[in-house]
Amino acid sequence: MNQEKNAPRILVVEDDSELSTSLMLFLESEDYRVTLAEDGETGREEATRLPGYDLIVLDAKLPDRSGFQVLRQARTEGVQTPVLMLTGLGDHEHKMRGFHLGADDYLTKPFATEELLARIEALLRREAQAHDEGGIFYVGGLEIDLDEHTVKRDGSPVNLTDLEHALLEYLLRRRGRTATREQILRDVWDLPAEVETRTIDRHVNALRDVMDGTDEKSWAIQSVYGIGYKLVGARRSNTSPAATA
Repeated sequence: MNQEKNAPRILVVEDDSELSTSLMLFLESEDYRVTLAEDGETGREEATRLPGYDLIVLDAKLPDRSGFQVLRQARTEGVQTPVLMLTGLGDHEHKMRGFHLGADDYLTKPFATEELLARIEALLRREAQAHDEGGIFYVGGLEIDLDEHTVKRDGSPVNLTDLEHALLEYLLRRRGRTATREQILRDVWDLPAEVETRTIDRHVNALRDVMDGTDEKSWAIQSVYGIGYKLVGARRSNTSPAATA
């Protein structure tokens, strides 16, 4: 069993104790760190706990609230962790409901552990590729080169502090998705989630000052009140203006 600190962390939310235990033992044998939750409320609490999990395996049918409700609440609270849903409900309607709420993949019971492992590995690989993304993007009047780590406006360099630059790249890599204040503190500032600071707001405002827009409706960095921020309208180089997120 691998207890390395950098081993991927997986949350399994499953009310069948026999199945959840077997999944934990199997995944730990594959070098994952696993946490179990056997009801919807515990699953929601764990899913939103920081530092976050690398992947969530979520049963659709849970006591006290469904997996669909857990998924909806987690996404509403800004959790962007990849979610693999498990269910005995194999019909198209339930699958579409899960995907609509933000599930990343779907596996119908009964399933082979080898297939579960393949799905998990694919989701983790896709997430890693997203974090390693490069290229040039345009948003809010800025040209941002993720490979060269440069920011320009009208061809001239934009003067940003290291933290402002790091925050801009962080929001760009998560474009279209909400980044909670806790996630930003952890991932950009390297501070514990319980720290309270208005520094994030000041840095967001500094970025808005060098970008297009004069108010909340026109800013590329939008406030998600009570949760955090998200970047919208980003366009990758060599794509049409319609290819935005």
